[in-house]
Amino acid sequence: MKEKQILIHNKIEIVEDRDDVVWAMDSDYRLTAFNSAFELRLRNEQLGDAKKGMDLRPIYEKGVFFSPCEQGCERALNRYATTSEHTFLHNHETVVHEFSFQPFMDSSGNVIGCCIWQKDITAELDNIHRLEESEQKYREAQEIANVGHWNWDMVRDEITWSDQLFRIFGQEPGKFEATYSALMEIIHPDDREAFNIDVEKCIRNEAHHDIVHRIVVNEGEIRYVHQKGKAFFNEEGVPYRMSGTTQDVTKDVLANQQIVNQNHELQNFVRIISHNLRGPIANLLMLSKIYEFGRDEMNDDIVRKMELTTEALDQTIKDLNLSLSLKNANRESFREVQFSEVMKDVDGLLVEEVLKQKALVQTDFSEAESIIGIKSYFVNILYNLILNALNYAKDNVRPEIQVSTEDAGTAIILRVADNGIGMELSLERERKIFDMYGRLSGETEGKGLGLYLVKTQVEAMNGKIHVASEKEVGTTFILQFEK
Repeated sequence: MKEKQILIHNKIEIVEDRDDVVWAMDSDYRLTAFNSAFELRLRNEQLGDAKKGMDLRPIYEKGVFFSPCEQGCERALNRYATTSEHTFLHNHETVVHEFSFQPFMDSSGNVIGCCIWQKDITAELDNIHRLEESEQKYREAQEIANVGHWNWDMVRDEITWSDQLFRIFGQEPGKFEATYSALMEIIHPDDREAFNIDVEKCIRNEAHHDIVHRIVVNEGEIRYVHQKGKAFFNEEGVPYRMSGTTQDVTKDVLANQQIVNQNHELQNFVRIISHNLRGPIANLLMLSKIYEFGRDEMNDDIVRKMELTTEALDQTIKDLNLSLSLKNANRESFREVQFSEVMKDVDGLLVEEVLKQKALVQTDFSEAESIIGIKSYFVNILYNLILNALNYAKDNVRPEIQVSTEDAGTAIILRVADNGIGMELSLERERKIFDMYGRLSGETEGKGLGLYLVKTQVEAMNGKIHVASEKEVGTTFILQFEK
């Protein structure tokens, strides 16, 4: 009996440095061992001081945090080890404690007492609840965005999918074994090679996995998914897993295809209309040329107006056809273009205007000397932007124009900045000046087609154009092209 009490006491000393309340009793409910947290609990509940040999039953009856102990100890004394959770209201807050009741037996197998371990698990439960709530929100976010998460264990060839990913791939959790070969069976046959190449490139070059491809689900339904991920390597540089996301982008892809088809139809419509109008317009222009002016003043005036209207319509059709031809740039014709060579052509085209206004045109292509695209497009772009800067120069102020490039990592930035009159620029005005026949102001001549053609050619080479301007300070056009 004495040896067993010493054993119990030694076990309690192990947890003295913890906040858990631990004590032991014999079969008569007499206290045999306890830790300092037990003493503090008695004092806090005004139940007296802890003393070995004291009867614990009154404490179990009166103490708030001891209320579950009588039933738990009774079961332990009947050889049943139990663990239970109990909720209490403490200082106007809800707390949860876990109670463990362990029986102690002598060498003959007789129960001689039990040990009680009381632990505050409120924080642990809060963390679990927060984690569950976070997981629920994560699942909801995946469902709303129609995106799933995956992890591929390359060593075991095991792929773990989130619930949403099973839905995207038209599979049921628990019934489908996700492996690389099983995934390949879902991918559209015509896209499997491209998918494999992208995965191999991701592993070989430690690059990001990023591809849009088709999958075949539900007995023939075709969906489009956007796969993104990366590979992870061990200390020896050997890849051991990949992780990433898959998003169902079917609606976006089909919508884009519809837009492309509508654009093609619109372009065909414009070409047909242009072709059908060319004959009548040519006839009207020819008639105006053979008309003998001077015989009737009223008729002369009417024919002149008809001639001007017809020429304007003819030019509009030419502008439309030019715009369509620029938008249909063939990527196979893209080549490396040297900015210095582009500027030589631009300088030749603008030499008279530059000399006339005594303008200073400076270039700095040190960060990016070349770019992939179409040289004639870049010549036209810089020609129009520099000409625009000359047209909107300040009176009696020497125009200064800076043309520079910047290597932004994944893109090349081309800037054309001037010290001209500038303007108060809003989002609506920025959009408007790039429209066909859009104008910065009515103070200069021209149709306003130049900036529209610039934007068309920039976008034809997968670029974007923006403008920043401040009145009486100047204007800067920023062109960004993906590498």
